[in-house]
Amino acid sequence: MPMVKDYLNNKFKHGIEAGVLQYGVAQETTSADVAEVLATSNYDWLFVDGEHGPHTVQTILEIARAIAPYDMTPVVRIPEAGTGIIKQLLDSGIQNIIIPKVETGEETEDIMYWASYAPRGNRGFGATAVRAGRFGRHGDYLDRNVEEICILPQIESRRGYENLEAIATTPGVGGVFLGPIDLAVDMGHGIDIFHPEVAEAMDDMIKRIKALGKPVGTIAVTPEQAKHFADLGASFLALGADTAFLVNAADNTLDTFKKAIEG
Repeated sequence: MPMVKDYLNNKFKHGIEAGVLQYGVAQETTSADVAEVLATSNYDWLFVDGEHGPHTVQTILEIARAIAPYDMTPVVRIPEAGTGIIKQLLDSGIQNIIIPKVETGEETEDIMYWASYAPRGNRGFGATAVRAGRFGRHGDYLDRNVEEICILPQIESRRGYENLEAIATTPGVGGVFLGPIDLAVDMGHGIDIFHPEVAEAMDDMIKRIKALGKPVGTIAVTPEQAKHFADLGASFLALGADTAFLVNAADNTLDTFKKAIEG
């Protein structure tokens, strides 16, 4: 049976490696319908937030299937580092995984150990029997997985910032994702991501990670902030989220109609 496309080709990973800015949108809800609606837009990647959204491996898989026909790549943030969830998602065909609150090079090495086959790691091999290898249709999965899988540790604390170089230079890491909100909280500034100390740390991390030759991405909440991060060298940005879109659209629609009706 012919394959309709090369499902192992990780467009997101190759894009950030080439320095081509990848525009993303976050999904907190577990709906595959919402994912497909978002996929009809021109975002490059879908940031499936399994850390804060109530996602399971099954809902993530349903979302990945819903957007597979479209030109959008799923990038999944898991709840926490762990060998089980990483193996399950990789075998489900999820090639891009963000791991939150990574703070040391040792933690990063553990993550890569879980995500890698021997001799580098301890990932069990069953990919050709499941979706990762398209149920045996991609017999070259073992040969190609290292080049196509993208593991992204997330730095979002003072300690992570202090160990930035050790995290970013761990062999096999595909890039680094920065979490400005948790960083602000950890620094004692609430959720003020524009506090000078937070902004300075974000700028410094983006420049240093880029200088180390690693792709770096983050969340941007305004167009001006997004341009600033892109100018510094960020190669993937998350812009907005499904829940925020619903809240804003619902409020704006109601306000617009009420003003027209009530004056």
